[in-house]
Amino acid sequence: MKKTALILLALLQGGVVAPAAGTPCRRWFVEASLAGALLDPSGLNERADAQERLTAFNYRENYEWARRSGGGAFSYTLDEPAGSGLARIRAGVPVTVRLGRAVSRRVAVFVGLQFLARGRASTLQQSFQVSDRRPDQVMPGDFAVSISYPDFFLRARAWIPLLGATFDLVKRRSWTGGVRLAAGPMFASLRIIEQRLLRKTEADGYWSESRYRFDMKGRGTGAAADAAAFLALTVSPRLALTVEGGYALRAAARFSGPGAYESQRRDPNATEDPVHSQWPKGEWLTQPGEAHQPWGDLYYAQPGNYFAGTANEKKFRLDLSGWQLALGLRFAL
Repeated sequence: MKKTALILLALLQGGVVAPAAGTPCRRWFVEASLAGALLDPSGLNERADAQERLTAFNYRENYEWARRSGGGAFSYTLDEPAGSGLARIRAGVPVTVRLGRAVSRRVAVFVGLQFLARGRASTLQQSFQVSDRRPDQVMPGDFAVSISYPDFFLRARAWIPLLGATFDLVKRRSWTGGVRLAAGPMFASLRIIEQRLLRKTEADGYWSESRYRFDMKGRGTGAAADAAAFLALTVSPRLALTVEGGYALRAAARFSGPGAYESQRRDPNATEDPVHSQWPKGEWLTQPGEAHQPWGDLYYAQPGNYFAGTANEKKFRLDLSGWQLALGLRFAL
């Protein structure tokens, strides 16, 4: 009898025999998950919105108005390749690692780290062939205009240390369901690369070309919090597959960082020396703009770190909040 008791005690200490019902399960665990998240960082995407809207306003809408009011003396055609357009950031893939400890049979606390990164590269290319023979033109005739953004890039990154807790609301032998709550600071970075090329060719073959390129970076801090419902499917005594869905708040502000600008103009007669400008630490702001022409009015806003800082500008904010669905693994240590 004494020998049997000693064997049972050894099995319990080694974790082979599960504790009795009601006994707190004080185990450490590690979790790793990969999620798909819906994002709409409007503060960053406004750069693409502004450039596309300005391009449409200054060319296509201008030429449409001239065609309608020209009495047949104005016409144009537009050639735009399939897939042309400036991409926005609409989704991301957060990766999360957690280290936790169960403090009771239904509650566990954890610390973790989440990383989220998303970049989008795109191009825009529009070529107009224009015939303008309106009587009020100084030089009526045909000309071609090509406007392109051959290199346009948006990127956002975030590192988020997390502190949180899980609550097991339903426990079964093969699965557990509950909720997870977490919060922590957010350390974010971003980058915008924007290159534009404008070329005009007259009927006699004379052409002129201008180009510019921005490269702007920034870092900022903020806060994050998320809430999710989860389902943990038991695979083995130590391993579980987790599925969770919920909403995450991620917002950062007070961005600043370096930037560079380069421009150049040329025509058949000369090529200007490139104009370079750099700044080591510019504050990120969102600048409103507007344009008023006979064919309409345009109001827009665009972010950047090269503005002078007038009363009309507002602080830039990066919002990476969104709904997300994650798959992960939990391993009991």
